[in-house]
Amino acid sequence: MGLILIFIIVLNVVAVALTYNCLSNLEKKERVIFLAVGIAIIYALTSFVYWISTKDVAIKEVSETGKNVITFLFVPINAIIVLPLVAISFNSYNIGRLKPSKLRNRAIIITILLVIMLVIECSYFKNIQNGIVDLIEKNRKQQNTQNIQQEYTSNEVKNDDSNIVDNVNEILENEIENNVENNIGTLENDMENVTVTENIIENEAE
Repeated sequence: MGLILIFIIVLNVVAVALTYNCLSNLEKKERVIFLAVGIAIIYALTSFVYWISTKDVAIKEVSETGKNVITFLFVPINAIIVLPLVAISFNSYNIGRLKPSKLRNRAIIITILLVIMLVIECSYFKNIQNGIVDLIEKNRKQQNTQNIQQEYTSNEVKNDDSNIVDNVNEILENEIENNVENNIGTLENDMENVTVTENIIENEAE
């Protein structure tokens, strides 16, 4: 993302520098006004083309995600191609080197060039959005699969815990039962011993 931002900044600097230098016969204030109006028009046209290309996109967050990057990337590109040509023609007309008829012909040619560029960009933007939609759908499916796997694993763990508890209870029951049986056996032996002892005492007493 950092490289893209640097690239956008460089493109904007190049667009402004080229257009500014092509207006060499105008005052600084007029150059700034020309640049501001020209870039505003290019920005509006590029944003409109972007809107057309994304209006049918099913996932609306796609257009919000890519809008700033795509717009600010293609505005300086369009400006570099169009604005210097417009600036050269306007500058030549302003100093009297270009007749109104030739200025009109140049304006028509530049307009046709700009329209062709915008049509190509509209198709390109749409392909980008469709690619992003496919990527988002793929990520969502993967996320759903991971959630299902996690839920399945969690259920398995719960079942395992339940089985462990059942096994422990069974072991405890068996242990208790064995202890009771052993105690009963011991008690019976003790009772027999007591009975034998009592008989011995009785015999001695006789």
